[in-house]
Amino acid sequence: MSFARNDRKVRVDSGREFPIDPGADTEAAFAAVIADALRRDFGDAPTHVKHIARLTGVNGRTVQNWLQARNGPSGSGLVVLMRHSDEVTAAVLTLADRLDLRDRAAASIRLSDLRKAILAVLPHLPDA
Repeated sequence: MSFARNDRKVRVDSGREFPIDPGADTEAAFAAVIADALRRDFGDAPTHVKHIARLTGVNGRTVQNWLQARNGPSGSGLVVLMRHSDEVTAAVLTLADRLDLRDRAAASIRLSDLRKAILAVLPHLPDA
């Protein structure tokens, strides 16, 4: 089944853009930042594409478009990605200019990792 022309997003490959639309730059920056975060966290191998597709419930081609920064994920897809990826969460907080929350979340993760390491070492220490 083919889609009607008005149901599809047509991409122009000529390189021409409308200079008046400030939202176009924002959407392109969003897609690029999310693509970088996804590649850092998941990579872009076909198995990773399938894994992201299963997590978000979208098809593999959509995930490939995200990884190539052609499109960014929708709101629900973004929430699922943030649930499974610290890199995506940090990228979204950076885009939202919420660096304080990003830094607190990173510190909390580091503290949790440190706590786990200390608890793993404690049984091996000699009694004093």
